[in-house]
Amino acid sequence: MNIIVFASALHDVASVLGRREEALRSFAGEDITLYNCDADLSTVANPVCFIATGGTEELFARIWDKLPRPVVLLSDGYHNSLAAAFEIASFLQQKGVEHKLINLPLEGSSSLSGQIPDNADAPAFASPYDCPAVMEALAKSRIGLIGGASSWLISSGIDQAAVAARFGAEFIDINIRELEEEYRATAPEPGQDAAATYSREALADAERMYRALKAICGKYRLTALTVKCFDLLDSCRATSCLALARLSDEGIISGCEGDIPSLWSLIVAHALTGRPAFMANPSSSNPAAATVDFAHCTIPISMTSSYTLPSHFESGIGIGIAGILAEGPCKILKIGGPLLDKVFQAEGSIVCNTRIPERCRTQIRFKFPSRADFARFMSNRLGNHIVLYR
Repeated sequence: MNIIVFASALHDVASVLGRREEALRSFAGEDITLYNCDADLSTVANPVCFIATGGTEELFARIWDKLPRPVVLLSDGYHNSLAAAFEIASFLQQKGVEHKLINLPLEGSSSLSGQIPDNADAPAFASPYDCPAVMEALAKSRIGLIGGASSWLISSGIDQAAVAARFGAEFIDINIRELEEEYRATAPEPGQDAAATYSREALADAERMYRALKAICGKYRLTALTVKCFDLLDSCRATSCLALARLSDEGIISGCEGDIPSLWSLIVAHALTGRPAFMANPSSSNPAAATVDFAHCTIPISMTSSYTLPSHFESGIGIGIAGILAEGPCKILKIGGPLLDKVFQAEGSIVCNTRIPERCRTQIRFKFPSRADFARFMSNRLGNHIVLYR
């Protein structure tokens, strides 16, 4: 089998593939030939695209039109592989390109039990737009878009003018340099205390980022914001994970990666419940158990029963949040499409918190009521993030 490997520059390809070798051979057999995504595709017969890490969607977008149909995508449970595959599958769906998405279970499988159905109907739920509180919240929203969208969000663009006209929300574009300059101008507060598990400097940087974002919120009178946060890793050598969590708990609904549909979903979830929600990546799936694991490096602290502050997953820089969530009933929401008129909703439960090193820091396992509900989620893809709320 010919496998084209897509891996982010943030990851060492050799180490990434080393963890996956057994699962790949279990799936494809011993006769495997690996190619980099910049290979001459005219020489690769019937390729399978292994989306090995997050941040690879833009790489895929450069070559998708050279791939044979159907396009076969392969993902697994590490390094945001499944999340990136969701974004790519959403992109192909928007383009009307025939494709298949196969997600390998963590333990590996010689069968295609991880294959994701392509024809499951979306579940029947009342539209959140039928709720007056939601429409009122959207109409009053002043949404800051700090830095624009991350380059890997290839299926998550929206028609801002049309959305603003329909819902009354206001989008404010803010250059990322303004946040960077505000951060540099914010002096660290003295007397920061830190435990041995993370550095005094990282906590001070997280506090500076919070104060910088808070200042921008005040300047533009923002009710919500999303940040192209990976840019800050290079320019500020700091993360915004803890700052976004704190702002969300204070009522300024905050998302990351410049993902507008996910931020919109966070706003709607907050309007439905009066509480903040968790924006996360799908990380792995288990069709037999009807479960999907979700993970991300930021979560409102009020949603957790306890938490620690390790580094950010992909970069190892600054602070991420490893939150523990109580088991029990939970809901899923994702609104997407250029007009934000496509809605996925589901009910289920959090059955455990996981601790897998090759994932973002807050990790939960979500169980659907049935395999049919699981199939509907896996086939109704609206980009690489989902929102969980209670």
